Amino acid sequence: MENIFIVKNLVCAYKPDKPVLKISDLHIPNGKLIFLIGKSGIGKSTFIETLGLMNNTIVDTSETSIRFFPENTEQGIELKSSWHSSNENLAKLRLDYFSFIFQNTNLMPNFSAGQNMMASCLIQGVDVKKAKKDVLQMMQKLGLEHGIFDKRVVDLSGGQQQRLSFVRAAITDFTVLFGDEPTGNLDEKTAFDLMSILRELIRIKGKTCIIVSHDLKLADKFADVVIPIAKKSTDDGTVYGEIFQHDVISRTADTWHDAQGKPIQDTYSYFSTFLS
Repeated sequence: MENIFIVKNLVCAYKPDKPVLKISDLHIPNGKLIFLIGKSGIGKSTFIETLGLMNNTIVDTSETSIRFFPENTEQGIELKSSWHSSNENLAKLRLDYFSFIFQNTNLMPNFSAGQNMMASCLIQGVDVKKAKKDVLQMMQKLGLEHGIFDKRVVDLSGGQQQRLSFVRAAITDFTVLFGDEPTGNLDEKTAFDLMSILRELIRIKGKTCIIVSHDLKLADKFADVVIPIAKKSTDDGTVYGEIFQHDVISRTADTWHDAQGKPIQDTYSYFSTFLS
């Protein structure tokens, strides 16, 4: 499948008549590492909350569509309709297809580090021995000592906890991995190491990853696609974000190009137009 999501005529809001994000038409390619950039407060987190079925922000109209195309589904799944289903069906969709990493790690303090990292795999039905093996292998790649496996989460540093949440998300069987500032608590080297592992994982598995980040160095070095959010405002001064397909840029080999195929020489200047 060429696209993993096709979004049309979407407005996201937490309060009536107060839009947070608008998307008229957006095609998100399958099997890519995608970065979402833009100023604070214009809907970046809302974007992944909505696509990942974490929060129903959809202003539902007859023209609104969020189609998701996992493997073996020719017509795709209409995600806006999923909110009319039961909580059990919603949970199953998330479990079957999505994985999440957040800057706020959402680790369970009453569980050990190892139990936290294995949790998602065990919920998916993975054998405990295999889950532990996968965790230890990923820990080694991230420079986490195996000795912390049995430690309490509260006894670990913020950077260690951030890497634990990465392990938990990365070893699961997912179609799309969503990350909301997943390197926010990490130093530059560790962030680059983590993103290198993530890019390799995405390519090997043929999966899709959508990352919200303010780090332009990471976006420029690791992304296959960058989706910028433009800052807009209503007549009453309400600020919201808007995504346009023609603003999306992608990388072929080492060259960035715009939606029309024109090479972009200075990506930082391009990014800065959406961050100023």
